Amino acid sequence: MRSLFLCFAAAAALSPRPALADQPFGWVGIGQPSAYALQAGEFELSGSLARVNDTVDVLNFRDELLAGNARLVGNTGDLKGSGGELRLGVWRSLELFYRQNTQALTVNIGPISNTEVDNLDSELRTDSEAYGAKWVFFEALNQDRSQAWTSAALELSRTENVSDDFGGDLAGIRFSATGGVSFDPPGRFGLDRLRDEGWQARVLFSTALSASTGATLWAGYGEAKASSGTSWDVDVSFLRSAFLQTFDSHEARYTLGASLNWQYLPRFPVQIGYEYIRIADRELAIVRGDGRFSESIPSFLRGDQLATSETRNHTLYGSVSWWATPRIYLGVRGKLFSSQFTGVIPHYNNPLSSGFNDIAYGYIALKLGIKFGLGGE
Repeated sequence: MRSLFLCFAAAAALSPRPALADQPFGWVGIGQPSAYALQAGEFELSGSLARVNDTVDVLNFRDELLAGNARLVGNTGDLKGSGGELRLGVWRSLELFYRQNTQALTVNIGPISNTEVDNLDSELRTDSEAYGAKWVFFEALNQDRSQAWTSAALELSRTENVSDDFGGDLAGIRFSATGGVSFDPPGRFGLDRLRDEGWQARVLFSTALSASTGATLWAGYGEAKASSGTSWDVDVSFLRSAFLQTFDSHEARYTLGASLNWQYLPRFPVQIGYEYIRIADRELAIVRGDGRFSESIPSFLRGDQLATSETRNHTLYGSVSWWATPRIYLGVRGKLFSSQFTGVIPHYNNPLSSGFNDIAYGYIALKLGIKFGLGGE
């Protein structure tokens, strides 16, 4: 993130005064769905830091997460995240965008009754990318650029999420109260192949409600395919095959949303929004290993622990920004999920994280952004 913030400073110092963008004056376009596009040659760039911990958890989401899953302990539910987004106007009514985000979700597993595990991981680290284009296909004539106007756009995007392996070193397995087997050296086991990719198309409509308030409605459809699995690096074929599982899924996603951009004070835009996510036509293919030894798999990785019932997510977000200069803004943003990352990170539907997909979750993020242009006014 340090390099990203240095880019902000360099861009502000080197770029000329920005040209008038093809979006309302003072509008923060990053993180706020709208049917507006930047003018050709205009940039908007932002970086953000997100947190959840025992201080930044005003609605006690961490406690709810722990209460809903007996396997989880400690500071499970903490989150550290950082990200950046770039919007670029490339032609009249057409812009390209790119988003990148990294988050580390703390997952502390309690004692496992039938196994001896060393060096068990405590974070599920995920890298996310999205890129695409937005085309404004309708604009009202003679619009007043000091406030919102009627506009409609089509947006196409591609997404990808990849998580690091999550596991530990298996030192021993207990088959009964008196019998078991030890491994020296321990073999590395874990949840792996954690990734998904998908696409989405959505239509957006923006209009003015008053001189200081603009509204946006949108509807979208997309599809995603996800994978995950388990494995064990041990030189015992029947135990290795018992750990070999795969979980592959394909799903369709429908979205409906609405947002408001309120600028009662010109330099302090306030943005709030809601999006409903509905998962449909989910297909899940599970391949299990040798069933005779399935009890040797740690319980938090077993295929029979995979929950697939949650198909809806209600998301709320709100942000307050301050234009420190005509080019640079600072902001704080909060986002709430009724079903954590359902419909947001499809490969989280795996034995480790599916158990808390139906639990509410949220985070707070600080944001720094800059908007500038290549040409004059």
